[in-house]
Amino acid sequence: MKRVLALSTILILVFLLDACALAPIGGLYTNMVSPGALGHTTTYQVTPESDYESLAFVEGVSKGSVILGLFAAGNFGYGAAIEDALSKAPGATRLVDLTVDTQIVSILGLYVEYKTKVRGRAIRLKKK
Repeated sequence: MKRVLALSTILILVFLLDACALAPIGGLYTNMVSPGALGHTTTYQVTPESDYESLAFVEGVSKGSVILGLFAAGNFGYGAAIEDALSKAPGATRLVDLTVDTQIVSILGLYVEYKTKVRGRAIRLKKK
């Protein structure tokens, strides 16, 4: 009876730690990439091509991690990834033709790393 109770307690703890990450995570190991959905807090602004100069195709990354479901650090938000991408094209003010992917790596749910990757054309708005 004690062994069944101990095993049940361990299983419950593993599932609780996985649930803390708020993402689809395998119990033992996860390494998956999913399309990042630009949520309701993101604004979209359409800019005609005649109003900007295309500078370069860039990629930006932002990261965050969680340890034991207790300690979390980093910034894996869209804004941080976009800022990283824009920093690679001096003078760029925006990204267009944007794609977003989110990668999740988890080991036993004890260590979870989130990575947001954005890709797009860095542009500079033309002065009117």
